[in-house]
Amino acid sequence: MFSLHSTPLGSVQRFTIRKHDGAELEILIGWGAGLNAWKIPTKENNALLELLYGYRDEETFQKIQNDTSAGVRLAPWPGRTNNALWNWKGATYKLDNNVSWAKHALHGLLHQKKWEFKSFESNEKEAVLTVAYDWTGNHPGFPFPFAAETSFTFTGESFTVKTKTQNVGSEEMPYAEGFHPYFSLGEKIDNLMLCIPNAEKILVDETDIPTGEKILETRFENNLIGETFINDCFAITQESKSSEIKLSNSKHTLSIWQDSQKGKYRFVQIYTAPDRNSIAIEPMTNEPDVLNHHRELIVLKPGQSLELEWGAKISNV
Repeated sequence: MFSLHSTPLGSVQRFTIRKHDGAELEILIGWGAGLNAWKIPTKENNALLELLYGYRDEETFQKIQNDTSAGVRLAPWPGRTNNALWNWKGATYKLDNNVSWAKHALHGLLHQKKWEFKSFESNEKEAVLTVAYDWTGNHPGFPFPFAAETSFTFTGESFTVKTKTQNVGSEEMPYAEGFHPYFSLGEKIDNLMLCIPNAEKILVDETDIPTGEKILETRFENNLIGETFINDCFAITQESKSSEIKLSNSKHTLSIWQDSQKGKYRFVQIYTAPDRNSIAIEPMTNEPDVLNHHRELIVLKPGQSLELEWGAKISNV
């Protein structure tokens, strides 16, 4: 039913999980272990519908990956850290300013790392690829060692991402996490309907750093995206184990869900790509700059682990 293939993107290691009907899930293990492609056959003409934006050749990847960071895991913080500086227990830490448009540190420390293959298992219903990365804490900007593991479970018409993070150091470790997938339904996002759960929009200043204020979000109650530009973080306010965002057209409905219990993915960042061909829907444990404001910051004791989960499914295919 399922098979695993090594499909390098030039010099970058990539794995493809393939189902017998042609459905595929690509993981760019050599660069952030990012979700690089999700393709499914449709009933119309058995052509493959591409549901994720990713990198199709190494030249394009090398040119734009630093700005797009498509599909990657964002840890030990997602979003922005103001001026690449943060504070913890009276100490100030200096990160690398890794974006050209601001002085911030963006997307954590693992999104451009080469991850290691750990295991692959499959049965008639699903396949599971597990990869790992050990952060040694040798960077002065984040001197807290931790072990990270990511498992991708693929059925063809759905995938689930499970992460595990363990503090392997001798001190308490501040932590936050997110993912950066760009979703598509094979046409301009202007033509798609977007529905998000009950949420509040996080207000930011002129440098895109949260002010601490929120407002009720009412724009996306299954409304057409149209020409709306979105680059906002939302705090999910509904009380349920799982929250779901829906992206749909007249033929298909794409549901992106996340475990939104307290201490899990309680936030989501949404970003409309400039070419309007995809939309980033990013589950996050917190709003940006969490290493400074510490709102909903996760603290792991020595030896303690954190497990998180999110995923997506397509219907009407």
